[in-house]
Amino acid sequence: MGIQFFGEYLIENWVVTREQLLEALELQEFRNLKFGELAQRKTYLSKQQVATVNHRQLSEDRRFGDIAIELGYLQADQMLEILTLQKNSYLFLGEALLELGHVSEDILERELTLFSEDQARYHLGRVEVPAQLSSRLVIGACVDLTQKLFVRVVGMMIKTGRPILFLGSDIPNRETGCVLTVGVRFTGAREVQYLLSVSHDVAVAIASRVLKEDATRESFELVEDAVREFCNFVCGNASAKLAQQGIHVEILSPESLPAIPSLTGGLAMVHYPIHLAEGAVDLRFAAPLAQSAVLAAS
Repeated sequence: MGIQFFGEYLIENWVVTREQLLEALELQEFRNLKFGELAQRKTYLSKQQVATVNHRQLSEDRRFGDIAIELGYLQADQMLEILTLQKNSYLFLGEALLELGHVSEDILERELTLFSEDQARYHLGRVEVPAQLSSRLVIGACVDLTQKLFVRVVGMMIKTGRPILFLGSDIPNRETGCVLTVGVRFTGAREVQYLLSVSHDVAVAIASRVLKEDATRESFELVEDAVREFCNFVCGNASAKLAQQGIHVEILSPESLPAIPSLTGGLAMVHYPIHLAEGAVDLRFAAPLAQSAVLAAS
């Protein structure tokens, strides 16, 4: 079956139609408000304050409420109130389908069980880094922050599968549909290259959020700049997170690459399969082998 979202699984198994799924997703989007939207509805925050916190989240891997409290916008009890409201009112996809009458309770329970059993083998939600690589903390931080910022910045949920390690020169091409690859090098205490490839639709979605306006008709060069900026957000956050652990790295300016680079100088490459309903994403890292792996291979 491969990595999937529950909605895709239901369509593939003829449980619901695409039209029924879209109707349920629209209901979810209407009901499930973000923290800032709820805080604004409660008149705890202004529109400008929400925008300020959202902007801070681009460079800080912290919860919206924690940043709002630090800025003096919210009180701790107000944050707890909104978090509780979010949790208690959250509408899951299955519940939306049930409310709309597109599935019965028995069918929903059966399909959720089958779906969960299948997807459990992909270790979703846990970042795994091959032991053969050095710079494992950098890679783990970047995978984690790529997932988080796709949600926070782009508004897209991605699923990351188990990593695939390549040690030789036979490196597969980027995922079908990807038209742009951006690389960011980490230097200093850890050496690694972050490589993100995206399809045109995903690139435009990233650019629209980074530029805060519809980028559909913008030039490819402007869209490309926005994707580089997004990669800078990811790697900058990773660098700050590592500094808190006493690991100091520097990141070089993001650069556009014509393709996935070949391995040179004893580097290995790890590929994280990414599943995204709205387009194609390819996430990889080029990094040196750990000393133990080099000795084992010699």
